[in-house]
Amino acid sequence: MAYNGDIPESLSVWGDRKIADRLLGEMWGKRGVFTCTVANTMTSVRPGISDAGDTPDLTLFTPAADAELLVSGKTTCMKGIPINPGGIPTPATLTKAALELSGMPYYIVNGGTKIAPYVPYFDMGGECGRDITTGDSVSNVKASFEKGRMLGASLARGYDYIVVSESCAGGTTTALAVLMAMGTVKDNLVSSSSPNNPRELKTKTVMEGLDAAGIKPGDLRDDPLRAIECVGDPMMPANVGMIIGAAEAGIPAIIGGGTQMAAVMAAAVALEPSVQGRIFQGTTRWLMNDPNSSMVRLMGSISDRIPIVYVNMDYNKSPYEGLQAYEWGYIKEGVGCGGASVAAVIGSEGKITCDHILDRVHGIYRGIMGIQ
Repeated sequence: MAYNGDIPESLSVWGDRKIADRLLGEMWGKRGVFTCTVANTMTSVRPGISDAGDTPDLTLFTPAADAELLVSGKTTCMKGIPINPGGIPTPATLTKAALELSGMPYYIVNGGTKIAPYVPYFDMGGECGRDITTGDSVSNVKASFEKGRMLGASLARGYDYIVVSESCAGGTTTALAVLMAMGTVKDNLVSSSSPNNPRELKTKTVMEGLDAAGIKPGDLRDDPLRAIECVGDPMMPANVGMIIGAAEAGIPAIIGGGTQMAAVMAAAVALEPSVQGRIFQGTTRWLMNDPNSSMVRLMGSISDRIPIVYVNMDYNKSPYEGLQAYEWGYIKEGVGCGGASVAAVIGSEGKITCDHILDRVHGIYRGIMGIQ
């Protein structure tokens, strides 16, 4: 059945509704493919920067463990599953639920990790990112971008649209750094996996990185790959390349993720303005409602031609406190959970709802937590 402009209750739209409706029409009931680019930045082990792991050092295991959980249903690189302090589970539980329900094929992309996931993946030739305060944080940026571009074009041959997402602990800090290096933002608008967003610490870390690189905010407006090289992370060039490669090959993309994907979108628009009108961000209600960040202001500074489609997942109804914590300001996004959920609704022509996805999340959560 063709898309008639009626947004299912499970989804909401912010921004240019005309572009959103056109893209939703192109994807409605069609065959998409999900990709998740895993990467590490040593910025994540700085105390207080990232809660995407029970301790700072465990953040280095989170991307690999997320990939393993998605593909094999269990983690090999570490015991247990990636959790925030307090036992709140990885958003990969939501991603996995959406992918299982939709039957959408999915691939892991290795942008550059400290710990490689024990799953098959596309290797972009990247390395684990250095701490951004070195001012020289990512190696092989151009090669990773070009390989991403090839991968986006290659996947476009078999699918009607692509979901591009990430798992990279510490990624909101690197995103802020790249956005400031490009002059896209002057203020710290990025989110955090904790309700206590360490905004001052992130801003201080970013300014140290820019100083070390010898660049002032806005200096790299026209050179996003250089901005990534100086203060970004290895997820970025691969995903920027994939978005551009898919667009050049004629298929639209869902940019699955939160504020850290803002840097990816800003870089893609700077390198190839024609991606505007061919992409939308797919995220969650939790991120859009975050009082400590502003995806709306971030997107307003990037482009007025990139709508946001977000899934209205609600964990208030869950009997599990670890999931209820999402409603208290924890996690909000990650591992493409918003993009995968949006794609599940779109691909099923609205037949898959938030309630269906929540039921599957509960099953996955019980399985990995050993709850009878």
